[in-house]
Amino acid sequence: MPKKIRVNGREYSWPIRPTVVVCVDGCEPDYIELAVNAGAMPFTAEMLKRGADLRADGVVPSFTNPNNMSIVTGVAPAVHGICGNYFLDPATGSAVMMNDPSYLRCDTLLAAFA
Repeated sequence: MPKKIRVNGREYSWPIRPTVVVCVDGCEPDYIELAVNAGAMPFTAEMLKRGADLRADGVVPSFTNPNNMSIVTGVAPAVHGICGNYFLDPATGSAVMMNDPSYLRCDTLLAAFA
């Protein structure tokens, strides 16, 4: 197995052990900290004890789909192509959810590590 892989112009180290990423969308980290400290989130508290707590900067625009795609591609929306949650299809006048893989313009880290 390779020690490093290259995806979308960036180099990533192969994980030493299985890795789980938990993405909490649209949540102020203080809410989680308060709930953990109050004993209301015991599973999350245990995960934090055994793992790491890393915070990511969001991308602009601050919508779910562009941010999620930046997480799984390692690049900005200008590169991966998902610029919002929806776009207006001029042919139909309908809003189209930007969640189809055909809209993605680059590889994902998930595919590279698979």
